[in-house]
Amino acid sequence: MQEERIAMTDIIGKTITDIRCKYGEVDGWLDTAYSYIQLDGQCWISIPYGLVHDVLLTEPDPDATSIFTNLSDIPIYHVNKEGKSIAEVTAAHKKRKQKLINRIRKFFFGYEPPLIEYQPYKVEYQENKLKHIINRTITDFLWSSNDPEKRYFELDNGYLITEQYMAPTGTGLAGLHYYVSFNHVKLQEGDKISRYSNYNK
Repeated sequence: MQEERIAMTDIIGKTITDIRCKYGEVDGWLDTAYSYIQLDGQCWISIPYGLVHDVLLTEPDPDATSIFTNLSDIPIYHVNKEGKSIAEVTAAHKKRKQKLINRIRKFFFGYEPPLIEYQPYKVEYQENKLKHIINRTITDFLWSSNDPEKRYFELDNGYLITEQYMAPTGTGLAGLHYYVSFNHVKLQEGDKISRYSNYNK
C-alpha cells in the first residue's frame, strides 16, 4: 500500500490543533519520545528530517498522550530558606529525632519528624509556554547544517518547535522542545540554519 503524503507547501499555513507524544525506554538507559502533530483538526504528521518537500501522514500511537492536557502555569516550590548544606540539614534532622517528645511519638505512633528544611515556604508560578504553541499557524520549516537531524517548524508568533527522539534516562530531554524565537535557535545552532521558504521561491 502506498504511503500517503502531504506537500510541505500545504503544511505551511496549517494550524497546530494538538500534539501527542508517546514516551518509552530502550536498553535500560535511553528515554524515547515520538511526537504526532495534528493539523487543522484533520490529519497527523511528525516533524520530518532535513530538507524535504513532502511529509508522511501518520496516525498517533494509541499510547500517545496530548501535551496540552494541562496548560495551567507551573508551580515552583522554594525550600530550604536558610540555604543549609546537606550535612547541616542531616544534623538538624537527627537532632530533632533525638528529642524526647519525638522519641515518645516514634515509640507509640511510629511518628518520624519531617525534614522541615525541605517543606515549601514559598510558591511562585512560571508561565506554561505550551499555551503559545497550540492553535498557532506553521509559517516555515527550518533545519541546521550542523545537525541534519535537527529540524524546526516556525510558528506565526515566532515560536519554533523541534523534537528530540532519544536522550539519556532521567534527563527529561526526550520529547518535544520549543524555542520562543529564532534568535534562541541561533544561539544554539549558529548561523548554519536553512529555511524551506528560501528554497521555494
